[in-house]
Amino acid sequence: MKLKLQALVLFFITIGNTAIAQVSDKETAARSWISEHSKELNIQPYHTFKLTFVRKGLAGETLRFQQMLNEVPVYDSEIVVNFANGNEVTYSSNNYDSTIANIDTNPSITEATAVSISNSALNFKGAITHQESKLCVLKKEQNTILVYRVVTNAFDMSGSWEVMIDAKTGSVLSKTDVAVYHHKKEKKSKKVASKKTVLNNKVASPNSFVSGTAMVYNPDPLSQAHVAYAGNYVDNNDATNTDLDATRTLVTLPEIDLTAGIYKLKSSFVEIQDLEAPSKGLFTQTSPNFLYDRENDAFEAANAFYNLDKSLRYINTTLGIPCVPLTNSGVLYFDPSGDNGADNSYYTGGTLVFGEGGVDDAEDADVILHEMGHGIHDWITGGHASSSTGLGEGNGDYWAVSHSRSLNQWTSTEPAYNWVFSWDGHNEWWGGRVTNYTRTYPQTGSTYTEIHTYGQIWATALMKIYDVIGKTKMDKAFIEGLALTNSTSNQKTAAVAVRQAAINMNYPCADIQTMTDKFNAAGYAMAAVALKINCPADQTVSADSNNVYTVPNFSNLSNAISANCAAVVTQSPAVGSVLSPGTYPVTMTATLGTSVNCGFNLVVTPNLAVAQNVKESVVIYPNPAKNQITIKGEFDSTESIIIYSILGQKIMEKPINSNEEKIDVSKLSNGVYTIYFNSSKSSYKFIKE
Repeated sequence: MKLKLQALVLFFITIGNTAIAQVSDKETAARSWISEHSKELNIQPYHTFKLTFVRKGLAGETLRFQQMLNEVPVYDSEIVVNFANGNEVTYSSNNYDSTIANIDTNPSITEATAVSISNSALNFKGAITHQESKLCVLKKEQNTILVYRVVTNAFDMSGSWEVMIDAKTGSVLSKTDVAVYHHKKEKKSKKVASKKTVLNNKVASPNSFVSGTAMVYNPDPLSQAHVAYAGNYVDNNDATNTDLDATRTLVTLPEIDLTAGIYKLKSSFVEIQDLEAPSKGLFTQTSPNFLYDRENDAFEAANAFYNLDKSLRYINTTLGIPCVPLTNSGVLYFDPSGDNGADNSYYTGGTLVFGEGGVDDAEDADVILHEMGHGIHDWITGGHASSSTGLGEGNGDYWAVSHSRSLNQWTSTEPAYNWVFSWDGHNEWWGGRVTNYTRTYPQTGSTYTEIHTYGQIWATALMKIYDVIGKTKMDKAFIEGLALTNSTSNQKTAAVAVRQAAINMNYPCADIQTMTDKFNAAGYAMAAVALKINCPADQTVSADSNNVYTVPNFSNLSNAISANCAAVVTQSPAVGSVLSPGTYPVTMTATLGTSVNCGFNLVVTPNLAVAQNVKESVVIYPNPAKNQITIKGEFDSTESIIIYSILGQKIMEKPINSNEEKIDVSKLSNGVYTIYFNSSKSSYKFIKE
């Protein structure tokens, strides 16, 4: 009964999140762009577009427009528009389908009937842990049809099953497992039964978070001990030993749930769930310290929780990229003992499930983070992740190795430096994968186009860039680039998107060139980057002892991006120009065949000693004043003043025509005001009463 109630909660959370209205002040500009390109896109007059997802990130603001037919969404068809600077469209992608016919979109069967048909087709017996259904228009075998898409997860059914049902006839059109797995499904499995203890399983609500500790593998025992899979460092049916115990690391869990004296592996980002057989419980306990060895199922639970929570905190806090599941109120659900005991793991709809065949998948951080990589791809695209040409699998492999390589446990000359799944794979159970794959894009033939194999090209290219520009910059470009892709994007279009995200984030031209070179080496045939120059923010400097400032070369502060970084940068005012105190517009120009400009302000403040001499010669009286103030001093012919209120509002501005100037302040409200001298750059306060 508990699982059935949980299913209802999951269902309504899913529906609630997808129904949230999306708004953007750039919607009008985006729709104008789509209209301007309607001929190029071959947009049909009976097709409309609904703004369904808005994301503001480090690489700009991205709007996703769902293709609609008579207010019904066209399955997996959208136009993506990205703005990096104001209302300038810097990138777009689309899988708009102009061939969708104008059919009747009134269903003949109800949604409830469609769900019932789906349940019968799947023939599961256990409780439903997730289910959603949606009416949509689908292109199938050159025909446009109206369908219900029903996706179901059940406790006794491995995977996440999509059933397409004809909304006119009720016939089942297809049944597909849409979960994404960390390696190709194998028949070989090892165990299903519980290993040792199922700890106390209680529901914690409401929650309050405290810190805890855990023993984990960081990222796996072989990398920690710097050894091969042999001897005491083998799975041995989950048996532990002194050597394997020694490779564990004691870590802090920043947040775990504490309710009524019971601790649960739940945080602001991640929560344990018992969603799929075998049932091992939630491993709740009366201690905040999850200190287990690998023989206890609680070890895998704590290991998965720690790695997922840490990775999400890194993305959202360290990188500053908002990225959480679109379902479950933004919390990632995970089952550390699922997939019916198979030697595999998968991601689907805000949920991760880890199998126990071979080496338990939740013991290897590479498996954990690979599956989370699928989640990142899903969330950052508003639910439009692509598996084309192995892109999704390459994303997962990159995210796993980005973490494990940063631990510096293997040297670049050792094979394991490039291994993905060092503990779970590369052993008797399966071969694992690598990030020094030698094939290039594109590939043909079933041997190399299987998505897990094909994805190694993408992961290899990303890691080669990572090794040059570093983890933080590559991780940002990777995530922000994925945000620009759509559900049919392949490796090549993703490469263009990642590079564009880096350009939008103003990465140095050298980094952009590294991306271009490595992506070209992988076979992506990148187009030359467009000439672009980015200026620094306004610069404030001080005049020298002669009260002047000599203009330096600002090229090192400006970022000119061009093919091979060959653009010539010039500036105005020119290098060596001598300026007196004041504000000057500076124009930077990049030239490579054509020219582009950017600008900033250079504010030259007076030399402090000079300003102080001016300030000491000025007298303002009376102070406080009621009707009039007198300003007395020795002024040059260009002097003028501005009077500001205490809130910084400009009240009046006037020239100083003599060395003794009278100012009428009778109409000013009572309060404190500032007089600013424009030429001498000095200021004084007076009180109006």
